[in-house]
Amino acid sequence: MQHLLNKMTHLQEQHWEKLFGFLTIEGQSMYGIWTVYSPEKEVIKSFQGIRNLRSNTDKTIITHTNQFLSPDGSTLENQWQMEKETCNQSDGLLHPADPSKRALALVDYGSSTWLSRKLESGRSFSVELFLKHKDWNTSIGSIYTENGDLEKILHLREYLNSFPNSTTREEITSLSGSWIGTKKYITSDLKVSDSEEIREIILDPTNGKNDTFYFPDSVIVNIPKNLYIGKEFEIVAGKLVTENEYKRLTAKYDHSGTFTLLISEIFRLQD
Repeated sequence: MQHLLNKMTHLQEQHWEKLFGFLTIEGQSMYGIWTVYSPEKEVIKSFQGIRNLRSNTDKTIITHTNQFLSPDGSTLENQWQMEKETCNQSDGLLHPADPSKRALALVDYGSSTWLSRKLESGRSFSVELFLKHKDWNTSIGSIYTENGDLEKILHLREYLNSFPNSTTREEITSLSGSWIGTKKYITSDLKVSDSEEIREIILDPTNGKNDTFYFPDSVIVNIPKNLYIGKEFEIVAGKLVTENEYKRLTAKYDHSGTFTLLISEIFRLQD
């Protein structure tokens, strides 16, 4: 029993380090353009936001600040503190903004998510997948109503310390050439798998089970239009981060609506 407790504590320590080990007391600010789409891919709104994370000296308290800029020059600010002692849970990071959700990370400041732990009748549901590459982050948020209907999709483009330019790369609907990938996953109890090789790339890994959305900046999203308790499902988002590298994240839920796996795939174009 003690051995299991020690192992669990070790996994939690590793996970906290993956999430926040890079932070300093000065913090890190990601400047983003947040665009909200309807299920018909119409732009509902678009605005600028800044997400800042900073730690105390021993990295036991993380301060998360969001700032949203209004056209009239005013700023709306939200701030939360995440204490390691209470927020570093055995099933991921508890964020004070919504204790029903968890954040999970696969690698140091790399593939990560903030997601609802379970699909429940009468409660809204969302999954945000973070596709990070060097000083860039692309977040895809899939937001569902209390009835399990897709309500909106958030596409967030962020850059370190300054806003990204307004122009984006075009949509992609296919990838030519030979692509080889690696795959690994983290379970709901923070266990990380070994890497596996993938011999080909399929842009819709759900084989038509989900709807596919093609967004600007070379982003492809595969998500269901409706969620049901009693039917397993997956939320998928991918991005061509360079001409020869494609990253994808998948959050999987079982038939009871409970989160089970976060899968990270990285594909590279072969010469």
